[in-house]
Amino acid sequence: MRMMGFSMYLFVLLPQLFLRFGLAENPSGFTSLTCGAPMGTSFLEKATNITYSSDAPYIDTGIGRSIKSEQQTWYLRSFPQSSRSCYTFNLTTGDKYLIRAIFFHGGYDTRPSTKFDLHLGPNKWATVSTAEETKSETFEIIHILATSRLQVCLVKTEDSTPFISAIELRKLTSKAYANESGSLQTFLRADIGSFSKQSLRYGSGVYGADVFDRIWLPYNSENWSQIRTDNSVDNDNGFKVPENVMATASVPTDPDAHMNISLTGLHQTSRFYVCLHFSEIQELNPNDTRELKVMYNGRLIIEPFKPISFYTSSHSFFRDELGPNANGQCTFSLQKTASSTLPPLLNAMEVYMVNSLSQNETDTKEVDTMINIKLSCSINKVDWQGDPCVPRDYMWSGVNCSYIDSEQPKIISLNLTTHGLTGEIKESISNLSSLQVLDFSNNSLIGPVPEFLAHMTSLKVINLSSNLLYGSIPTSLLDKVQRGLVSLSIEGNPGICSSASCSTTNKKKTKKKTMVIASVAASIFLILVIVLVILKRRAKLGRYPSSDHDDNNLQQCNNQSSSSEMANNMFTYEYLAQATDNFSNVNFIGQGGFGYVHKGVLPDGTEVAIKQLKAGSGQGEREFRAEIEIISRVHHRHLVSLLGYCVIGTQRLLVYEFLPNKTLEFHLHEKRRPLDWSKRMKIASGAARGLAYLHEDCNPKTIHRDVKAANVLIDDSYEAKLADFGLAKCCLDNDTHVSTRIMGTCGYLAPEYASSGILSDKSDVFSFGVMLLELITGRRPVGKSHPFADEENIVDWAKPLMLQALNTGNYHGLVDPRLEKDFDISEIKRMVLCADACVQHSAKHRPKMSQSISLDDLIQGVALGDITSYNLDGSSDYTSTEYKEDVKKFKRLVLESQTFGSSDLTSDNA
Repeated sequence: MRMMGFSMYLFVLLPQLFLRFGLAENPSGFTSLTCGAPMGTSFLEKATNITYSSDAPYIDTGIGRSIKSEQQTWYLRSFPQSSRSCYTFNLTTGDKYLIRAIFFHGGYDTRPSTKFDLHLGPNKWATVSTAEETKSETFEIIHILATSRLQVCLVKTEDSTPFISAIELRKLTSKAYANESGSLQTFLRADIGSFSKQSLRYGSGVYGADVFDRIWLPYNSENWSQIRTDNSVDNDNGFKVPENVMATASVPTDPDAHMNISLTGLHQTSRFYVCLHFSEIQELNPNDTRELKVMYNGRLIIEPFKPISFYTSSHSFFRDELGPNANGQCTFSLQKTASSTLPPLLNAMEVYMVNSLSQNETDTKEVDTMINIKLSCSINKVDWQGDPCVPRDYMWSGVNCSYIDSEQPKIISLNLTTHGLTGEIKESISNLSSLQVLDFSNNSLIGPVPEFLAHMTSLKVINLSSNLLYGSIPTSLLDKVQRGLVSLSIEGNPGICSSASCSTTNKKKTKKKTMVIASVAASIFLILVIVLVILKRRAKLGRYPSSDHDDNNLQQCNNQSSSSEMANNMFTYEYLAQATDNFSNVNFIGQGGFGYVHKGVLPDGTEVAIKQLKAGSGQGEREFRAEIEIISRVHHRHLVSLLGYCVIGTQRLLVYEFLPNKTLEFHLHEKRRPLDWSKRMKIASGAARGLAYLHEDCNPKTIHRDVKAANVLIDDSYEAKLADFGLAKCCLDNDTHVSTRIMGTCGYLAPEYASSGILSDKSDVFSFGVMLLELITGRRPVGKSHPFADEENIVDWAKPLMLQALNTGNYHGLVDPRLEKDFDISEIKRMVLCADACVQHSAKHRPKMSQSISLDDLIQGVALGDITSYNLDGSSDYTSTEYKEDVKKFKRLVLESQTFGSSDLTSDNA
């Protein structure tokens, strides 16, 4: 016969669980959790009479979900927010447990196909892969606790969301199973010869049930015959195989045949542990003998023996030297000996794969200390799950560890700056015996600087600045500081003083206060003078039309104020998951170069667009940092507002205002009804204002790097808002710099950027000019079917037509034919002049955005007599062929970097 793995048989176990009934007392050493059920909930599994309780006391993350609305007693817990989520059980070191994890999707969301890892502590146990919502996956492992803490973790490996339905811990006796070579993952547990089609496990008060609640699956072969006995079978050995299992067996139907059992699906390097259980359950005649031997892939592994009548004898062995054959198959052959008159017999069989779980856990004291800090300080870091140091990919944020050969990892750095810590510094920190760096700055810690810090021999750097500490610094710590053994930062604690400075008189304090007040007053006066000078200068330059002067100039790009604002706008992942219905496909808007965007609705009814950066993307992380640091300082009516953000482990999310009217690209190229001319003018003016604000009113100056129609969002009033400027770099005080990371979109690229990577605000001006040509002509910058094709771009196409139109006054060959002459000639002329000025080859010949900000006033700045300065005669030192060659260079760079800009904050792709 052939047998597959254990979990292949356990498809529909979970629907038998969690039926409401009376409650029963669980046997000692049993922990049974129904995951995701509300705190205090208890259920009874009818078949086993085992009570299952809520998992809430064992985990502090995840979202409890009902499997289906009509099945109120079925639950699971999903973990969309964290890369690793762990259950923690406090047990006894050295105890042996059977650990079972059950996964039943049950249609709780629209994506039943999932794949993620299951860990035991820091070590991988199995990969969970579900394809259908009606089938369950069950994993078992027999494990001896190396510490008093057992952690079962769900680890996200792909885009799917980990979940779990039930966890079961069953304490075993020390004699059951040999774990010296590692933990044992269940591959097969078969009740050979069973006359029932039901699996057998624990049953309170049920004769012949399994005291360890192992699941025995019935199995028989068409070449075998089943036999049974009504007599009692003694099972009093370490394995305690249930009597009901041992009371049945199979024998070959042909009495002279071998009894072959083949295991498939094994890796050639697999190590496994096998238990064969025998009992003679037939009354033998005086002349009958049953003697058998066991062969493994043709080699003898069990010497000839006779099963004992009505007593369980178990043969177990590791097969380190005998692995599967080249086909991943292992064959056990039970053969009668020459002196045997009866065929071989087998009552039960167990096969376990050996998992060494070789990754050392972090020192127990250090883990206890970190958990104590987490709980006592109410630290809600989602990635603070499981072991603080291992696996390395899931090390806690703010923690750094040492890894030396086979030694246990040790925590060497702890950074909890700006975490809202309160109370006194905990002495348990001294348990971090290898700690070298401690940073508790920018919190609200109180009390004196503790003496024990001086006695932590490994500690080299201590940063306690900007807290509420008071008193004297311990002499022993000051001594280490003075000898250069420790670097101590203590500034920003008004109550701290050293022994030499604790007697400050009130007179000195008063004098100091007076000096501070005078200094502040002088600073404020100086700032007011500078502001007045700037405003006066702007008024002279005429940068903005008077109608918008107050609105735009009052909007600030201030580092300090925005930082404090953003500190109050940090959303939890659970909050955003609720707003998007767990990031459902229904709320999916689109996918950009760095992540996915979903529409969400906050509890107050506010519609938002939530950009979820792709996990594991270094560029995505850089994008996140840039957007947080830059966008949080930028507020303007023509720029998309960042409402907040979320940081959870390796995941980063940005929360923007939602624009329901899609993008300029949609209205120009996708919508059947053409955009009328007045709306095109309004959108062009708004986009120009937003871009001018980035270039000339932010400090540092901000270059967008990807100005295009898809990044111009439209509100219900057809006001334009520029999006995705978070991909920008800050220019500081430099006018240009060389970009090391290719950004932008083909068709919109300025020549100098396409050819050499040199980027400036004039690069944005060129892209804006291309967008104006889109508004005028209704054409795409390049062909839609293949943006990298060698075809004429909109600039090459429009240049001669603009010259002709401006010379003749006839714009019909240039303007979008869908407008059908429904436009104002003077407005078209002004926009053409502006577009042509913006798409000049030489960056220095392009205007600043502030010069293009009012299309109504453009004609005053670019008179017809000045047309030649912008090469409207078609002559240029930069040919179309040269431009195409530069664009080809850019295409190659783009393909290498795989970075594309896009707009995601509307419902274009919904």
